[in-house]
Amino acid sequence: MLLRAKEPNKGKWNGVGGKIEISETPDEGCKREVLEETGLILRKQIFKGLIALNGNECIYVFVSNDFEGDLIPSEEGSLEWKSMEWILSSRDVVENIPLFIEDVLDISSEPKVYNCSYSETGEMTGFHVKLFQTN
Repeated sequence: MLLRAKEPNKGKWNGVGGKIEISETPDEGCKREVLEETGLILRKQIFKGLIALNGNECIYVFVSNDFEGDLIPSEEGSLEWKSMEWILSSRDVVENIPLFIEDVLDISSEPKVYNCSYSETGEMTGFHVKLFQTN
C-alpha cells in the first residue's frame, strides 16, 4: 500500500494507481503505474472491476500476485506491505478500501462495480456493489 504524499487522500494509505495515458489500454496503464510507483514488474494482472465515484465509473481495479522486483522509493509516498487485518481496522486507510478489498483480493470473485457516494464536503454517504456488465 502507498501512504500518499499528495492529494487526493494525502496522509492516507491507498492502493497504487494513476491515470491512463491516451495511447494506453487499462492493462498497459496498470503495468506502467505499478512499475513507476513501486519498481515491481507485473507479469500478469487480473481485472477486478471498477470503482465508481458518485455513479461515474472512473477507476479500473486490478490485482496481481505474479510480479518480480523489489519495492523502490516513490515520489507518490511511502510503500509498505500491509496485512488484511491492518487494512480492515486502521483509520489511516482511505475509507472505501475496507469495503471492497477482500472481494477484490478474492481471485475467484467476478469483477464488480464498487459505487462510492460522497457529499459535496467529501463525506462518504453510501456504498453499493453490482456485478460488472460488459456490453
